[in-house]
Amino acid sequence: MSHMFHHTRYLIAGLIALVTFPAWAQLNVFPDRFAITEGETIQLTVEVDQRTTSRPDFSPLTKDFHFLGSKQMTVSSYANGANQNITRWKILLRPRRAGDLQIPILKLNDEYSQPQLITVEGVSGAAALISSDAFLESSVDSNEVYQNSQLLYSIRLYHLDELPPMSTLSELIIPGTRTVPLGDKQLYNRQMKGQTYKVTEQSYAIFPGQSGLLTIPSAHFSAGPGTPEMNTDPISVDVLPRVSQAVRGYWLPASKLTLEDLTEGDTSLVLGESQIRILKISAEGLMAEQLPALMSLRNELAQITVEDISLEQNVTAKGVISSRTETVRITPAERGEVTLPEIIIPWWNINLDKSEKVSLAQVVLRVEPPAPPETAATPTTSEVDQKAAAVTPLSPPDASPDSSNIRLLIWLLTAIAVISSLGWLYSHSAQRRKTFDIGNTDAGEIDVKSDTPLQASRKYGLNENAVQGKVNSLSQDEQNAFNKAIEACNRDIPLEARLLILDWARLFWPDAKFSHSLDLSELNNSKTLELLLLDMESYISGVETDQWSGDLLAQALRHIRENRLRHNKHS
Repeated sequence: MSHMFHHTRYLIAGLIALVTFPAWAQLNVFPDRFAITEGETIQLTVEVDQRTTSRPDFSPLTKDFHFLGSKQMTVSSYANGANQNITRWKILLRPRRAGDLQIPILKLNDEYSQPQLITVEGVSGAAALISSDAFLESSVDSNEVYQNSQLLYSIRLYHLDELPPMSTLSELIIPGTRTVPLGDKQLYNRQMKGQTYKVTEQSYAIFPGQSGLLTIPSAHFSAGPGTPEMNTDPISVDVLPRVSQAVRGYWLPASKLTLEDLTEGDTSLVLGESQIRILKISAEGLMAEQLPALMSLRNELAQITVEDISLEQNVTAKGVISSRTETVRITPAERGEVTLPEIIIPWWNINLDKSEKVSLAQVVLRVEPPAPPETAATPTTSEVDQKAAAVTPLSPPDASPDSSNIRLLIWLLTAIAVISSLGWLYSHSAQRRKTFDIGNTDAGEIDVKSDTPLQASRKYGLNENAVQGKVNSLSQDEQNAFNKAIEACNRDIPLEARLLILDWARLFWPDAKFSHSLDLSELNNSKTLELLLLDMESYISGVETDQWSGDLLAQALRHIRENRLRHNKHS
């Protein structure tokens, strides 16, 4: 009877919540249990489907519960061409009394959660005590780690008797770090001092965000209300700063890192077809959000678009194992060969304490022209002779064409073809030599020695209209690429901004090679631009966790471009 009564009450509470609150509310609350014993704790998960720096008002919880602590995390993913963010809070609560207690409505901005009903059973008699032979310990796998690398931390409770139902083992919360529980608590036996101890162990992976001294707070265990609490000593760990590497912008401290090309099919294509290329990077000791982008989206001979990006993160006894899988579509623009450049990812091997790299060799796609359409049946020789006789006018035997005039015509056509080819080659070469400078605020005047394409066309007697058409086409492509890069900066999407900035830079500086965004600051010798690009890379790599603001970078890029265009116009 009591069991049916509780179920009926939960159903009524759920119906009231559905009627009272709008179905579009995106603030969700998930308790790990709906029935506990007085003295036990309950973990509450609060989620909102967006990245936010705001915090829900948790004060209503203190009416019926002791607020023991909370931690916040942001989970980001990129799929189907869009960023998806979830902000999550983990809250530890202990009920103040037995009975039916309600998790009240929580509010974040204009969004509300639904109430939850928790049943707290009373404890008859005195709270059970743990054996006096029990003890608590905590440990780390190293007293020295690198910034953003993985540190393994474990809490172990040794006890001879079974734990009482109201016992609690503290959770790990360290400001300025990311902590990942490595699964649920592990239960096993261990022989010590001639006795068989039961061991309850909880392990964590800690990722320090800043260099310096990291202090891991004491762990706590309580057998229940009114019982003495056991504590461990704090642990101090030295966090070393990131190491300078040959390729700037990458900092991947891991115990293992691999790079794979999962693409199926050969490298031969027919013009008009596409190839799906799948690349995967995997790491032991890194979170999925720390893994970098792999595929450059810029290629002069093909259009490359992102189909999907999948992030996967698993926890094991040895820590976090993550992967990033990129699926891109490559569509050649013309027949010939399309070269996909070599991919090189540097990383820091924390086991050997040295820099290493993983790479994928360049891929050459051979693009064939489409097969010609089927033609009608070839006529026989007699049919051809008959048709030729029907349309060929009769002429005297001595009226053959003048062979000298034919040779002169052939030489004239050949000369025209050679001159046209040379003119096009010179226009293309002049356009490739033309180097833009977009207003370097840190550098001095720039010496431009080569002629502009139109000056070269007048100087060498080339077709000015053809040259102007190529310049206008290139300028329009560059303008479109620049607008997309600025839009990504203003939308505060760092990964998309980096890819689009590199696309634009390769159009604006056709003679320069760009493998990383910081190459742009080196080309312009601009410390201001370098700092802004480093800030963007820190958000991409996961060093910074709050919302990136790209308006300053957009302003700097616009200023550099305007200054370079103004300089070219006056030169």
